[in-house]
Amino acid sequence: MGNVDLQAMKVAFRQFVQDRGWSIVAEKEIQSGYQFTITDRTTAVPVALYKTGKVLVQGKPGVLQTALKAWAYGSAVPTQPQLQDVTSIPSSPRMTGLARIGSDESGKGDYFGPLVVAAVYVDKQTEPQLLALNVRDSKQLSDSAILTLAEEIRSVCRGQGMMRVYMPERYNELYQQWSNLNLLLADAHAQIICALQKKVPCERAIVDQFGDEALVREALNKTGCKIALEQRHRAEDDLAVAAASIIARAEFVRQMVVLSQAVGIDLPKGASNPRISEVGREIVAVGGLDALRKVAKLHFKITSAIMQGQATL
Repeated sequence: MGNVDLQAMKVAFRQFVQDRGWSIVAEKEIQSGYQFTITDRTTAVPVALYKTGKVLVQGKPGVLQTALKAWAYGSAVPTQPQLQDVTSIPSSPRMTGLARIGSDESGKGDYFGPLVVAAVYVDKQTEPQLLALNVRDSKQLSDSAILTLAEEIRSVCRGQGMMRVYMPERYNELYQQWSNLNLLLADAHAQIICALQKKVPCERAIVDQFGDEALVREALNKTGCKIALEQRHRAEDDLAVAAASIIARAEFVRQMVVLSQAVGIDLPKGASNPRISEVGREIVAVGGLDALRKVAKLHFKITSAIMQGQATL
């Protein structure tokens, strides 16, 4: 394979490092190429650019190395084996090159715990880094993996995401106001998208469709937010929505720990766990309905069974 313009690669790489707010702490010529050492103030990673177009990223595994590998993946001139490697990358999520806001929620199907809504802005610079982190639908990940990945997403998308947590007591108030979960969700998504658009100007938003398409659209219109809205089923296949789903789920997991500690009982997740009614009755036995209101979504049918002392779900 012929040589590429090494100087152009160096210029592009310097610009990438500058745009991310990192620093070049060392650089030198090497055989058939040029090597940089990059730091994000916590770790240092060597990156070698070769005349053949190959990019070699070394150093300790972490957020910086992952982001640099993502740049290398998008900038290196591929050889035939590398082309074969591309086919091994999961087809979903995939890169689109479009700047957009992805919004998703966590906790709507869990009896205990809050509703968390998150939105993340993704563009052509952060998209390959999220892909390299293997960002995907939070439902495919363990709690520990979600907590770790959420921190890495925050590092990549710093200043380009927002989150709102509706703790059970507030959630129950809002549900009484809306009397419909889909209306509540539509308003929550519209509010978070509008808030993030004010922070990071964007013309496009993607939301996982959970009801009539008109719900979120009308909620956005009420906020005065002007943005092209795409709603589709399984929107978690989009990197921006997947990133938002992980941020939201990580916060849900954290708040479940806080609530469990507050009541002195390990609150089970989901809505069909047999322990839910048992735990609910223990909470009511100590603090009555007011105590349950602070940790659970009362409109779920299980509440009636708990208050009647029944174990039936």
